[in-house]
Amino acid sequence: MKKICPRCGKEFECVHSKDCWCAKVKLSEQTRVKLKEYNDCLCKECLESLSK
Repeated sequence: MKKICPRCGKEFECVHSKDCWCAKVKLSEQTRVKLKEYNDCLCKECLESLSK
């Protein structure tokens, strides 16, 4: 499914499964809480930048 990242506006592919790239990004509990600010999935670049 094509989505628009609510953080940067970039279009990206979301597959909604446990095999999606997003499931492999390690996030702290603090980052997971911060992600609740967004109304949808973030693109790979934004999610990875928040994971650092």
